[in-house]
Amino acid sequence: MKSILVVDDEFDLVGMLRSILEGEGYGTDSCSNGRAALERLKASKPDLLLMDVMLPYLSGLEVLRTMKGIPGLDGIPVVLMSSVQPGVKQRDYRWDAFLRKPFGLEDLLRTVRRFVGTPEGAGRA
Repeated sequence: MKSILVVDDEFDLVGMLRSILEGEGYGTDSCSNGRAALERLKASKPDLLLMDVMLPYLSGLEVLRTMKGIPGLDGIPVVLMSSVQPGVKQRDYRWDAFLRKPFGLEDLLRTVRRFVGTPEGAGRA
């Protein structure tokens, strides 16, 4: 099963994202701060990281910078989420896509599928 780690400190948004993604057939895990995100990434190496920019303890950008220097984490695709465009250059932090909050269901699913494909068993009767 394709796994997605959702990292955001907005509890309701995390719940909604997990519900949508699990309903589509993806496995999900979540946490609410950058420090916990790094620990989960090291432990589980998900297929995709869906992460807010503004997080407690370590920002999404700090998580990105750290994970790009850790073998095994440096290849995980990262989709950043925020209500404002990051004030840094994508090439300096190397995220793979950006979803501007609030984003629509189709934008979310299209972006997820772009990086991890459709879940195993999707479309079977």
